[in-house]
Amino acid sequence: MKRQLILKTLFIATFTFISFQILIIPAYLERQSLYSRFFSLYSSLQIPLISLEVDLLNTSNNAGQFHHELGKRKTLTYAVLKENSSTVSLEKFKLHFETIGFKLFVTKSLNNEVKTKVTSHYFLCNIDLTVHIVVLYPRSSKSLWLGDFVLPSDLKNNCNIKNDSFTSYPGLYDRFTTVQKHKILFPSSKYNIIEASKRSHFIECNYTRAEQFYSKHPPDKSEEAVKFNRKARQIIARAKHYLDDLNIPFWLSSGTCLGWFRQCDIISYSKDVDFGINIKYYKPELISAFERGGFFLKHVFGKVTDSYELSFQAGDIKLDLFFFYDEDDYMWNGGTHHETGQKYQYIFPKFSLCWTLFLELKVQIPCPTLPYIEANYGTTWLEPVKDWRWNESPPNVRTNGVWSKLEWDDVIQIY
Repeated sequence: MKRQLILKTLFIATFTFISFQILIIPAYLERQSLYSRFFSLYSSLQIPLISLEVDLLNTSNNAGQFHHELGKRKTLTYAVLKENSSTVSLEKFKLHFETIGFKLFVTKSLNNEVKTKVTSHYFLCNIDLTVHIVVLYPRSSKSLWLGDFVLPSDLKNNCNIKNDSFTSYPGLYDRFTTVQKHKILFPSSKYNIIEASKRSHFIECNYTRAEQFYSKHPPDKSEEAVKFNRKARQIIARAKHYLDDLNIPFWLSSGTCLGWFRQCDIISYSKDVDFGINIKYYKPELISAFERGGFFLKHVFGKVTDSYELSFQAGDIKLDLFFFYDEDDYMWNGGTHHETGQKYQYIFPKFSLCWTLFLELKVQIPCPTLPYIEANYGTTWLEPVKDWRWNESPPNVRTNGVWSKLEWDDVIQIY
């Protein structure tokens, strides 16, 4: 009886070992060799792919183990920088990829900068491995653009596509340097592109709408207007620099946001620049950082827990920082009348933030933008209004009590 049990155990072990050798190992080795063939091909063709498998940067320094880890993955994501017309196009290597078992798919997106469709994504597909290559285009001296993604049925049926930020929407990224590990390029660890991709959603300014607006309301080309626009752009760039250094997210708000949305430009008669900031990101060192940068504090209204607002002066242009507060189903920022202590509240529908390019600067805007604009300016926002009263004109303004005179020294500070 005991001998039969031993023989049975040996038989099962032997069968399992043989099955593993015959069925599992060859399939695994095929996966490994498929990745190896791909790596060897793009290396020999000198295609400058940048791996976005950034989680591997901190793994083993052993090259064999490193590539072994890559070979186990069902999908791999890369980027290629399309710096100029001489940059390699993968279409020319279609037959090469087919020879090693991959089918090439290409998607195209409208690039508003060149006003034509350009390649946005490549997919190299095999039943065992999908290689997704995103094509990044320069959009300013510091930004890279990724086109939107439309999933054709034949691509969906042939490829294993990850549902991630690179396939969900057009994106805007900071330019980045690369590092090399085991003959593979990666984005430098100083720029976490995977985390950035989750917050990369890009909205292009509507240039058609801007042209229609200016056809009806020609731009002011006076020397004063041109001078204001140039100074306003400089102030946005400087303020962005200080806020970025403090890791304080901001967005274009009020008239500055309207100018971007309506005419892709500064509203020359507005005479100020407006940013929005969620109060949860406020830092006490914000004021001193701006003052060191040459901004002069003009006023402080409210307090951090209620209706906080900062205003700085830079030359003859004012920069307003409006702090927003979250409620269950809306957001709001406050206002204070410095002569009466009257408090005001401006109500906005909930929104997230998306990126855009404004005056060649990478900045954020409320997303979706139209409800934000209509809350602040009503449905007639396309018509210029030069007689604007901050505490009466906005359709979303409400009175919100009065500051007690005992609080005035703290909540109404004018410099």
